[in-house]
Amino acid sequence: MTVSSAGNSSLDSITSSYQSTATEKSETADALGKDDFLTMLVAQLENQDPLNPMDGTDFSAQLAQFSQLEQLMNLNTSMETLAASFSDDSEKDLMSYLGKQVSGNVDSMQVENGQVSGGFFSLSENADVIINVTDESGETVKTLFEGTKSPGAHLVEWDGTDANGDAVADGTYKYTVLANMGTGFQELPTTVTGVVEGIAYSNETPYLVVQGVLIDPDSLTSVSSVDDKDLAPESVLSYLGHTVSSDQPIISVEDGAVSGEDLTFNLEQQEAAIIRIYDPWDNLVQTISVNEADAVAGENSINWNAVDDNGYGVSDGLYYYTVETASGTAEISISEEVSGIKYANGSQYLVLKDTGRLVAISSITAIN
Repeated sequence: MTVSSAGNSSLDSITSSYQSTATEKSETADALGKDDFLTMLVAQLENQDPLNPMDGTDFSAQLAQFSQLEQLMNLNTSMETLAASFSDDSEKDLMSYLGKQVSGNVDSMQVENGQVSGGFFSLSENADVIINVTDESGETVKTLFEGTKSPGAHLVEWDGTDANGDAVADGTYKYTVLANMGTGFQELPTTVTGVVEGIAYSNETPYLVVQGVLIDPDSLTSVSSVDDKDLAPESVLSYLGHTVSSDQPIISVEDGAVSGEDLTFNLEQQEAAIIRIYDPWDNLVQTISVNEADAVAGENSINWNAVDDNGYGVSDGLYYYTVETASGTAEISISEEVSGIKYANGSQYLVLKDTGRLVAISSITAIN
């Protein structure tokens, strides 16, 4: 904004001073802000009756009003800054997590001033481990060849350097743990459970400290008081290596393909069956019919190639299925050893070793 005055050095001084201040500060224009107030004041002075000029008292009063307006606007700016500080993350009462037992998915490390917050992974048996570290754009920064690791919990030991040995910039870095337990390298879930020991800030973002690992509060899957034995959940890692049973197996589709083997079901007698596959929102995706001649009394299996009834590939995600026959509903219960843990749709699922099916902890009917 340019404000000019003719023949008044005092007014020119006020105007130039205001213009220099406005140049240094870039402020959002308001409906009636300082710019408008000063414009009206200057216009009033320029157009006053020379035979009846403005009284000095009135001019001082208007300047005082201008000063009050500026103070009010500065107060408003301070209040807006204070309100902005209460972001979605800071609104959460993180102090309430202290001393409680939580479970959360951990797949990132923070680098700040060259210091790295450690990642975490757990093994149920001896395995060769490779860890791939990527930046926010998904580009590989460094690959860590950990060698053979024993069963138990392990921290990711990364020194914050790239493949060339140069220090990386501060920020958030994702990591993927690949473990070979004798059947080839497979991605390992990285879930941590424990008592919240403190709150730490990295890159101005608050994290919960659990077992020396920083956990984003948004990644928590369970929270309970350790003082209540009835509510304290057993670590999901304790299911690894145990055989669990469930009557609600879940199908995982990744990269356009069904993970694991064919879908199974049990028939009491040889008869036709109809398999219906649904998405997480209970929408029917595909219907598969099995003729009586192709069925057997006992265990049956069908192949689903991750397409819908229109022949189009379905989206990656989780699905479930039901099996119906003329005599009733067929049994689709499953009982297998847990080989891993998968984090999807904000929840944790157990990965069954043989079929590749997933099982929600809440659907477990038996544990061996």
